[in-house]
Amino acid sequence: MLAKTLSMLIDERLTTAREIGELTGVAPSTVYRWVRGESQPDFDSIRLLVRHLKNPRAVEAILCAFTAGSRWRFARDDGELDVNHDGQIDAADALDASIDAVHSAARSLEQVRASCREGAISREAAVDLLATLNQVIRQCSTTQQILVHLTESRRGRALKLAR
Repeated sequence: MLAKTLSMLIDERLTTAREIGELTGVAPSTVYRWVRGESQPDFDSIRLLVRHLKNPRAVEAILCAFTAGSRWRFARDDGELDVNHDGQIDAADALDASIDAVHSAARSLEQVRASCREGAISREAAVDLLATLNQVIRQCSTTQQILVHLTESRRGRALKLAR
């Protein structure tokens, strides 16, 4: 599935074998072996590719193909990084997103404690708890995105993750 996805991305000109090779640190010939299904990229290559590839459709397609058939899932969050709506993305946004996440986590834990005291957790309570936990995850993800944005803007170049 990943081979077909990479081939499709190259055919649709969403990326090139050269770009994939540069982003993952492998030769274009290795990328073509991936495209033909003769070998598979390792986890670090996929991580680097989805982290640095500029086209969001391409990133989403690669993640879908990479996680197909596994228990792994991903969610794309195109949420607003200017959390406090002051016109700039700065440390205050990261702090506000973190504070919101902590408050949501506290509410989740209070719900779990209350449900445990009452005995079994009802289906409705479990659904509410899952919704609150998903909100915590989204808020933590926003905080991460803000911090990466701040790091990249201060360096004037893309943040490179250690391999």
